[in-house]
Amino acid sequence: MNKEKLFKERVDDFWVYPKLTKIVDKRDFNDDFFSFLQVAKENNNRTNLYIHIPFCDSGCVFCPYYKIICTRNNKLINEYVDYLLEELEKYSKTKYIKTTKIESIHFGGGNPLLLSKFNFKKIIEFIKDNFYLKENVSWTLEASMNSITDQVMIDLLELGFSRISLGIQTFNEKIRKDMGIKTTIDDINRCINIFKKYQFKEYCFDLMYNMPNQTMDDWLNDLEKADQLDPYHIDLYNLAIFPNTILDEKIKKSDNLIVNPSNSNQILMYENAQKWLFNKGYKQLTTNTFSKSQEKIHIGDQTYLDNGDVLGIGASSRGFINKKAYKNVCDINTYMRELNKDNFPADLCRNVTELEDMERKMVFFPIKLMILKKDVPEKIYDDIFEFLIQEKIIKEQNDRYILTQRGTVWSGNIALMFISENNWKLYIKSFLNSLKEKTNPYNEDYMGTKYGK
Repeated sequence: MNKEKLFKERVDDFWVYPKLTKIVDKRDFNDDFFSFLQVAKENNNRTNLYIHIPFCDSGCVFCPYYKIICTRNNKLINEYVDYLLEELEKYSKTKYIKTTKIESIHFGGGNPLLLSKFNFKKIIEFIKDNFYLKENVSWTLEASMNSITDQVMIDLLELGFSRISLGIQTFNEKIRKDMGIKTTIDDINRCINIFKKYQFKEYCFDLMYNMPNQTMDDWLNDLEKADQLDPYHIDLYNLAIFPNTILDEKIKKSDNLIVNPSNSNQILMYENAQKWLFNKGYKQLTTNTFSKSQEKIHIGDQTYLDNGDVLGIGASSRGFINKKAYKNVCDINTYMRELNKDNFPADLCRNVTELEDMERKMVFFPIKLMILKKDVPEKIYDDIFEFLIQEKIIKEQNDRYILTQRGTVWSGNIALMFISENNWKLYIKSFLNSLKEKTNPYNEDYMGTKYGK
């Protein structure tokens, strides 16, 4: 491995490891992969519960997640919730899950606020009645700001939600239009006024950089406007452009871009954002999370990044339980059909090896900016850590290794150093296979492409 070459082009953080791919991880829905759930839990892994709501009222062109564009009154939503409850019930009846304490619950999407209060209540009451929850368990969700009303806010507070993540992405009207973002600036301001009216403080913003036609002035203006709205924290994300997608084609065919997404541009934007946020009094909690008031990483993120487990529920959700990785099918009809057959609706699975489990911890540590020395396997990675220290990418601090400010720019590249050769080859093979099949490499489906049905 040429370590120096690894730090020439910036790599995005790896939030999933090992990557499951239909090339080698395809399963028979009738197999016995989930039989491990019939044995009581013996490890001390902390666990999150993730529920995917694949419905959205708009189709942002940059979004690779599995979703169905619809309105809140679509009958399919009610039907889907019934199947979510079936999947939850299948897990809740197993010995393993009965002896697993859930640290946090997160509803992702899509836009979970397309669910009615009645549907939210059905899901939440089922979870409370059938799962072993930590005292004061955290309830969080993602949402579109155009869905926030006074009544919705009252309902969310009554249901116990304590944190909401909101995808602002940018305040630039033209870029918002180009990216297919439905929420308006008026929606954003109205939403924040509602939060303040009900004294709801833990609202978090996603901002995106390195977008087409986004200048440095645009980016710094986005940070300024976001800061003025006093978010609990701000997450910064580099625009991911996947081949075969409409976005990729749009960028390649455009001949009037002021700024084109590029490696050098994303590095400069990240570094400038860091400086701007630090000057405004923000602390950096992870490679992408900055806050003035949040003191530590949220329990859900902390559990996941500490190589904890996640129970993934819903179409396209990912799970990792007791060194068993799985991914639910990215098709709502297949999802419902398999549950009708009393099958777990995962079409990809893998028994993770001891080596992969160890690598998973090492791949995630750069995101949280540090790792305790006692958590680094002895001798195995000595040469990597020596190189990272020599290059001033990490440094020793008492009982831990921490990323330097330079290192935070290259967190994905650091992670890449811990991915085994076989798994990296599988990443590349999966990517090339998606190119061949004209699918989106993120989920190996047709989301965001022009080739789907």
